[in-house]
Amino acid sequence: MRVVFMRSNPVSPDPRVEKEAHSLVKNNWRVQILAWDRDAKYRAKEQLLERTSAIKIIRFGLPATYGGGFKKNLFPLLKFQVKLLHWLIRNKNTYDIIHACDFDTALVGTICGKILRKKVIYDIFDSITAPFNGPERIGKIVGTIDIMLMNRVDAVIICTEKRKEQIAKSSPKKLEVIYNTPIYVNLNGDLHLNPDKVKIVYVGILARERLIQELVEIVKHTPNYELHIGGFGEFADELAQISQAHDNILFYGKLPYEKTLELENSCDIMTAIYDPELSNHYYAAPNKFYEALMLGKPLIMAKNTGMSEVVAENNLGELIDFNRESLQKAIDSLVKRRNEWPEIARKMKELYEESYSWCQMEKRLTNLYRYL
Repeated sequence: MRVVFMRSNPVSPDPRVEKEAHSLVKNNWRVQILAWDRDAKYRAKEQLLERTSAIKIIRFGLPATYGGGFKKNLFPLLKFQVKLLHWLIRNKNTYDIIHACDFDTALVGTICGKILRKKVIYDIFDSITAPFNGPERIGKIVGTIDIMLMNRVDAVIICTEKRKEQIAKSSPKKLEVIYNTPIYVNLNGDLHLNPDKVKIVYVGILARERLIQELVEIVKHTPNYELHIGGFGEFADELAQISQAHDNILFYGKLPYEKTLELENSCDIMTAIYDPELSNHYYAAPNKFYEALMLGKPLIMAKNTGMSEVVAENNLGELIDFNRESLQKAIDSLVKRRNEWPEIARKMKELYEESYSWCQMEKRLTNLYRYL
């Protein structure tokens, strides 16, 4: 059988898309990916996905801004929809199932699925309506369409059990929960970073609602701490400049996923901090949470954000209020608990294997595809 994934980023990287795609290939599915390159960096329209020879990726180079909001990205988004629609129709004989990631690909995917008689999976990474980054009236219309899509597609995937509350108004034909947990990899040792420093790490989207500026300020004024930070987003250029001026702040830019795990494994403390005022963050399933479990790294999260209750119940790190002062206290507290780190690591790795391993998630995914 053949599947086409659709995602509104360049998949460079996108851990969830890549994991699902690789798992299907491993189980004898043929996989293609359609992606939106907002930086328009990829001149070749059709390539093989990085680090594989089995997955074809087609990136549509349409300039847009990450986090640019409804007004700035409306026309680029519409152009992306047209590109998807045109490709799906023109290449209708190359796929059997459409795997649409989030609302910005699900609408086109559902329409084409009905017209072309293809199966459609709606994989919800983040809800489009919580909160909607645009006019309230349009948000209500989008919310109504979103519920309609969930009811019309052949299956819906969500990333936590808690997300069932968020989509309670819908009645999917088939619903599956697949966590954002990483594929277990045997990492070759560590990067031999400075053993005399407490090494804090974050690699991901460099956005305002992650307390990144506050984390930088704390480390800048604490010589025995070291911040290892990478990713892309609005603070990337600023972080590059700061890292030039401060020896204990190291900026890596965008990293391949294997390098991300390698860096995290070489550090001491991980952060997965999201603004609890945003309802999507309450229902979130942060990659960083699952990566920390797999690697056994103490974790700092904000209270009342996705999976924070697991950290609290199992004493796997520190929970904070969403401000600099609370973040400072949490880091200092974890450092004082350094003798507990080996036990925390043991519990985290055990929890990963028992409840969250990608091996279990892969079975859920492939069973869903077999069902369809």
